[in-house]
Amino acid sequence: MDLTPVAYVDADYGGCRDTRRSTSGYVFTMAGGAVTWSSKRQATVALSTVEAKYVAMSRCAQQMTWMQAWLDEVKVEHTLPGIIKGDSRGAIALSKTTKDHGKVKHIDICHHYLHELVKSKSILFEQVTSADNLADLFTKPLARDHHHRLLNLLNIA
Repeated sequence: MDLTPVAYVDADYGGCRDTRRSTSGYVFTMAGGAVTWSSKRQATVALSTVEAKYVAMSRCAQQMTWMQAWLDEVKVEHTLPGIIKGDSRGAIALSKTTKDHGKVKHIDICHHYLHELVKSKSILFEQVTSADNLADLFTKPLARDHHHRLLNLLNIA
């Protein structure tokens, strides 16, 4: 049985009506079931959808790095790179290279370590359609049918 973690990540954009901060969300699956998840308001106001999703990807990558280290420590085989699925082409492109991305210079340096993780082949970001992004459960209200569909995909319902 493959115990390699697979993650789904997403963020809304300015979803909090009071602070206009975005909410990051992720869910990790192993062996077909959810093992860890998070939904957290971002510490700063994102100036674009790409920034909100990039910040969410950064938090998710931190969790992936921790999970890989833990699996190594307990001697559980897993494959590299760790797969993180998200629905933002712009944020995924930014994780691969910051070249020609002059509009994102304001993103805090702490989030740009994603580029280093991708470059070292520790993690790989893959595009997933928004309709199939399991992390949507953690970032925004969903229609009932879509909510139940995502729960079924996580083997929860």
